[in-house]
Amino acid sequence: MSKLTELTRYLIDANYKGHKLAHANQFDSWIEGGAIKPASKRINGTGLLAARFTYAGVISINPCAAPAALICTYISFWLQQNAGKYDAEIIGFSADLNDDNTSDIEITIENFQEDIELIEQTDGPFLFGDKHYDFGEQSMWIAEAFLLESQVLETQVKGDS
Repeated sequence: MSKLTELTRYLIDANYKGHKLAHANQFDSWIEGGAIKPASKRINGTGLLAARFTYAGVISINPCAAPAALICTYISFWLQQNAGKYDAEIIGFSADLNDDNTSDIEITIENFQEDIELIEQTDGPFLFGDKHYDFGEQSMWIAEAFLLESQVLETQVKGDS
């Protein structure tokens, strides 16, 4: 699970004196400006650090009735316990006040870094040198939901009229 996903879930689950920061459907998050730095460092005997993925992570809470200071405190504590050596230390934050005294919140973490680690596996799809590799359980990011679009083409089978 990516750091951005973990932080977003943490904020969704946050509960201050019996109140959530916002409903789960009011949260959105996305990656902006990702970059991949190739690597080929052996780790843990049969593992391989294949790349480092660096990106800006954005979390939006719209609308949000919780005070900005409360959200900032949750983010600060999460980062102090979960951020890596190369993750951003200062986080961008904006709160646009709405007419109903809620805010549209946007949080920008300018630099999150994730290591992409592979494990040696005989039938793995990734060949490096003379060894095959595949994702380990810790490195594989699995989509929680996705939209699959397809198109069905009709074909005529011989004998049909």
